[in-house]
Amino acid sequence: MSSPSRAILLTGASSSTGMSSGTGKAVALRLHRAGWPVYATARRPEALAELEAEGIQVLQLDVNDEDSMRAVVDKITAEHGSVGTLINNAAYSLNGTIGETPMDEVRSQFETNVFGLCRLTQLVLPGMRARGSGRVIMMSSIFGQFATPGRGYYQATKHALEAISDSLRLEVDAFGIKVVLVEPSPVLGGFVPMSVADLGMSGGQENNGLYDDFWRYFVDWHGAYRETEKPSGRGRMAVRANTVAKVIEKAVTSDNPRIRYRIGMPSRLLPRMRWTIGDRMFERFVRAFFPVP
Repeated sequence: MSSPSRAILLTGASSSTGMSSGTGKAVALRLHRAGWPVYATARRPEALAELEAEGIQVLQLDVNDEDSMRAVVDKITAEHGSVGTLINNAAYSLNGTIGETPMDEVRSQFETNVFGLCRLTQLVLPGMRARGSGRVIMMSSIFGQFATPGRGYYQATKHALEAISDSLRLEVDAFGIKVVLVEPSPVLGGFVPMSVADLGMSGGQENNGLYDDFWRYFVDWHGAYRETEKPSGRGRMAVRANTVAKVIEKAVTSDNPRIRYRIGMPSRLLPRMRWTIGDRMFERFVRAFFPVP
């Protein structure tokens, strides 16, 4: 046992591009400016140039590559004794219906969003146990609480993360390690398709024409979350990356962090709504509010 490590290992820290909300970037900057030693990682470290210019340590890490994960954990352990906080933020959203998405794409989704995350967590736990302290922060989602058409496999990875976190929390508590779930409402600019082509349909969905109208509606519906400057309609209920970063800072710094941080009104309201009105009525709400074939 020794003093707790302050070193923070953050995955998925690349800047906001394409379908990424920039949450990782916002978290890295906020914690760095608060004085924490942040190790910001991504598959392509060149995407982290802006963070590096701020003085943040940037490293290459691919959650599908054991060697890259070991190298980062070993480096932090050599410099700080152990990883103090692991923020599991790396993820992507696979668009596709359950019946038409090729299984190799489904496996890739789980490899990144679940299995790689679990393996990295396994790699940091021995150092945390040795020091009698540590923190693992899991980036879940409002969609870890319910599911909608067209993103079921992505949402299944978030449901899995909820169960994994609840089990892990009880397994490591005796070693002084805390496990926290973060469940943001939709993040403005996050995983937002700009066109049907941006859905990744060529790899993630067999083009048999069954759902052409649905996918066009799917893209149009997400337009509310592309309005990042002055959102209107549904977009006003979304949250910003900086808001998520502020909550994660609380999860990192609190002596007694919450088990779950639900960010934004939808994430706080919908679980209670489902419990109150029952599954049948909640499914009617999903049909009325979200794109459904």
